[in-house]
Amino acid sequence: MNFESLPDWMGWALLPAWVVLLFFQSMAFAWSSRSRNSGDVHWHRKAAYCSNSIWFCSKTLMLTQILWTLARAEWWRLILLGTIYTLATTEGSVTGMKKLLRREKGKQRVGASG
Repeated sequence: MNFESLPDWMGWALLPAWVVLLFFQSMAFAWSSRSRNSGDVHWHRKAAYCSNSIWFCSKTLMLTQILWTLARAEWWRLILLGTIYTLATTEGSVTGMKKLLRREKGKQRVGASG
């Protein structure tokens, strides 16, 4: 794909979807990470499928964003993408942990034995 020929609006149009995916992928990764340390294998399976499928989609959009930016040599935009990535993933991870701390019960709690 020739990223130089893509219209300028396309890179910006994909950005909101990428931010949402990053946020939810970090929430899902927090779930997957915590569930790995629980006593419930099925709970972890659900978390891993969720995290890994969102990860693939978010990385596909990230690669598109980065290649689009590099093709135009817009280094300021690369810094912006890194900042957006850091903010979205951090907030997604913290939000995911906060929700999980309220939800985990029984075998789903971190440190529970199967």
